[in-house]
Amino acid sequence: MSVKITHYAQPITTNVKTFIEASFIEFFIGLICAAFAYFTYDEALVLFVSTGLIAVVCFFLTIYNIYGVIQDLRFQKQHQNLQDKEISDE
Repeated sequence: MSVKITHYAQPITTNVKTFIEASFIEFFIGLICAAFAYFTYDEALVLFVSTGLIAVVCFFLTIYNIYGVIQDLRFQKQHQNLQDKEISDE
C-alpha cells in the first residue's frame, strides 16, 4: 500500500469573487478581532496586541478594497464617456 505525500502547500480555492465581497469579509473579521481585543485588554496583553493588530490590518485592507472598487468604477465611467464621445463624433 503506497501513500501519496505532497511536500508543498496546496492552493486554496475560494468562492470570493469581487472586491466588495472581500471587503465585507475583512471588515467582519476586523470587527470580531476588535471585540476580542476589547474584552482581553485587562486579562492578556499578548492576546490584546495580536488581535488588535489583526483588526487594524483588516480595517486597512477593507479601506484599500473599497478604494479599489471606487477607482475601478471611475475608470469604467471614464472609459464609457470616451466611447460615447467617439460614437457621437462619428
